Amino acid sequence: MRRRIGILLSVAVTIAVPAAADDSLRCGTALVTLDMVMNEVLARCGEPQSKSAEDVPVKARARTGAVNTVGTTRIERWTYDRGYGQLPALLTFEHGKLKSIELLAHR
Repeated sequence: MRRRIGILLSVAVTIAVPAAADDSLRCGTALVTLDMVMNEVLARCGEPQSKSAEDVPVKARARTGAVNTVGTTRIERWTYDRGYGQLPALLTFEHGKLKSIELLAHR
């Protein structure tokens, strides 16, 4: 009975954790790290499986407490399917620089 509870608990924890953030990613023999520019990542990892881009508003709080939109920033998300036995990776770029690396828990 205790064994079943332990197994169920470990499965529940695995399902509840959707992604793991990391500060580096191995592409074959090359290493990709945060703050690299897009061209460096492309040279090391090749073309991603998918790309998406969006312009996101940048907001700032005024002295009065009001929140104003002061511009936009471009966010790009690239997904790499790293092959059998490895979790897919989601790379997020802001202003052309790599800002986050997430290992996705599903394919």
